[in-house]
Amino acid sequence: MYHKIAPDSPSMWWVTVNNFYRQMFELGNKQVVYLDDYDPKNKNHVVITFDGVYKNILTYAAPVLEKFGYPFELFITSDYLGQANEFDTVEPPADFASITELLLLQQRGGRMQWHTKSHPDLKNELNTDLIDNELSIPYEKGYFDDNSFKWFAYPYGNFNDGVVDRVKKHFNGAVSCNQGSDTDFFKLNRLTVTNETRLSKETISCIIPSYNYGQFLSEAIESVLRQTIVPDEIIIADDCSTDMTGEIAMYYKKKHPKLISYFKNTENMGIVPHFNKAISLSAGSYIVFLGADNCFQSNYIEECASVLNQYSDVGIAYTDFLLFGSRAKKMYAEFKPEYQSVVGHDFFKIEFPEAEDIDVMERLKQGNFIHGSSMYRRSCYEKIGGYKSSTEEPEDYNFFLSAVKNGFKVKKANNTILQYRQHSLDQANHSFGNQKLVNFYKIRVKELEAELAFLRKYKIVSGISFGFKVKQNFKKLLVHIKKNGINKTIDKLLKRQF
Repeated sequence: MYHKIAPDSPSMWWVTVNNFYRQMFELGNKQVVYLDDYDPKNKNHVVITFDGVYKNILTYAAPVLEKFGYPFELFITSDYLGQANEFDTVEPPADFASITELLLLQQRGGRMQWHTKSHPDLKNELNTDLIDNELSIPYEKGYFDDNSFKWFAYPYGNFNDGVVDRVKKHFNGAVSCNQGSDTDFFKLNRLTVTNETRLSKETISCIIPSYNYGQFLSEAIESVLRQTIVPDEIIIADDCSTDMTGEIAMYYKKKHPKLISYFKNTENMGIVPHFNKAISLSAGSYIVFLGADNCFQSNYIEECASVLNQYSDVGIAYTDFLLFGSRAKKMYAEFKPEYQSVVGHDFFKIEFPEAEDIDVMERLKQGNFIHGSSMYRRSCYEKIGGYKSSTEEPEDYNFFLSAVKNGFKVKKANNTILQYRQHSLDQANHSFGNQKLVNFYKIRVKELEAELAFLRKYKIVSGISFGFKVKQNFKKLLVHIKKNGINKTIDKLLKRQF
């Protein structure tokens, strides 16, 4: 049960658009049905309902529901159609949908159901005439479609036996939200959804390993932060870098303390031990690695997780990738002609086969087509014992080959792509002049200026007890900017000369 969907959430009855989208995504392995088709014994059946119905359901919820192809139920209160919720002094202002807007919702898969005329609390109501008046539908047949008004929602979720008896005379069933039952069709209970509600037990861990790839790190992190489905945790795993990896990682950790964590090895462990350590620090049931020099397309996590959600027998979701960077053209030429797909001015697409069209094991014996940023189940990792060192095979190839040998199926996520950077240590775009890193430091400098202005305004830095060193460093930085300009200052920052 939902009430309002909007960009912001001023109270528990407002679910943000982002959380609503996430929750609809989490229903991907369920069967969303209308109440007429609901079977309480079927654990995969889900019904999405809205009480009110508020105008923001048309604006914000309907496009999401249409995108996922979900049907939904709309429990309306006729006295408030097209009106503001002025009667509700506790809640922020919100407009109810008009008749025209309800008809638009009906066109998008909504079914009209009944929520009384005036939304009274019926818990202690015994007057049958009053109850029948609230239950009567004021619309002529044909105003809404023939599937409308077969179900009833008790206002505030409250009822008594007399109310239930009257409802049985008018409707096929009824729903509550606090005193109902899981099986009685005239007392069906609903889950009241809030921003924090999770509709799936599956969680996602995204691990970004970095070893001296600090100049690319902010670009990789930002590509995860702008995902349509943001992972439950982002772990930045630093294999004892000597560049600015730690500085950039800590910046993002402080900005997103509940989402991002950072650890740095005390000594360089190498790829396989480093990957295994990172996974040991993660908690997600789905795991995906993103190299610090690569990027995800914005729907990458959603599309890969959707494959694992929908196909319980699939252990690994893989994708195509776009090669970019100064060595992209050279690397593209080294792939099999059957994998070469699209060539652009500065990118080259590699398109891998559908698992259903090939003998996966035989194809893997010929060479890898499952890249290292494929998403997989933790159960897959645990069964094969993690990543293993091999003198003959790359760690990801060895890992996925072992997974297939152990019976895990693979499936391609077709509607997304990995952006796979091709570079070498001596190429120009690997230098400290990388534009993405320059942009990162420009933002940091502006933030430092704002922080110093705040400290000066409230005279926080005037005493020895607080931040004398911070004050001196800020001063030094600002003096250098004033004297030498932003670009030369950034150059010194990149070379760690402050």
